[in-house]
Amino acid sequence: MEKFLEVKNIGKKFQNKDGEVQAIKDVNFSVNSGEFVSIIGPSGCGKSTLLSVIAGLETKSEGEIYIENEKIDGISPKVGYMLQRDCLLEWKTIFSNAIFGLEVKGKKNEENIKYVENLLKKYNLYDFKDKYPSEISGGMRQRVALIRTLAVKPKILLLDEAFSALDYQTRIMVTNDIYQILRKENITALIVTHDISEAISMSDRVLVLTKRPGTVKNIHKIEFEIDGRTPLNCRESPKFSNYFNILWKELGVDEK
Repeated sequence: MEKFLEVKNIGKKFQNKDGEVQAIKDVNFSVNSGEFVSIIGPSGCGKSTLLSVIAGLETKSEGEIYIENEKIDGISPKVGYMLQRDCLLEWKTIFSNAIFGLEVKGKKNEENIKYVENLLKKYNLYDFKDKYPSEISGGMRQRVALIRTLAVKPKILLLDEAFSALDYQTRIMVTNDIYQILRKENITALIVTHDISEAISMSDRVLVLTKRPGTVKNIHKIEFEIDGRTPLNCRESPKFSNYFNILWKELGVDEK
């Protein structure tokens, strides 16, 4: 497979009242085109910091980032970013929220508006386009947030605990929906999560970080011999518990 994202020797230092803090150090990994990779690790190990550096929202202290063999410094139009909350604007309709990213980036034109309309139709949201965020479910809100992100046609999507605000049952259903949308739209994804089960069920590989300063401890390939793989049917596989035990043990060692 073709490497889409390459992270080389990335480090990030912060200044606080006690001096310099090394959040992440010597982080190296790659993500192939069309691949889903999850990042897990102990609390405070720098998972979200790493994602922010890749997104260009934080400046790196060391290292290099490449997307499609192009060196990236700062924010790239090839990268989409989803936060923990859907951040929908409550006073705007679903359709207005879905095209908001186009407006911000100056890309609101007939072609892109049509693309958003087609996404809303394709993922069963078009009938709700004149509703407001308070009038739809949490799962639907998350799908709107995803379509808003996809509207600007990123090639890789970074998700930072994007489902953590949802209740458990809704979270499982939404991860299933989001996974299938991203696969159908051929989007490469890099996911930060605290949820081992979520990482296993959604990912082709899971990257484990050490405690702070976070660096790559191990990368696990996740394989399920399932036709029409989804996060839901992965959870039912006998291999699921084996992967869970391996990752749980690794995280447990780091937290001591």
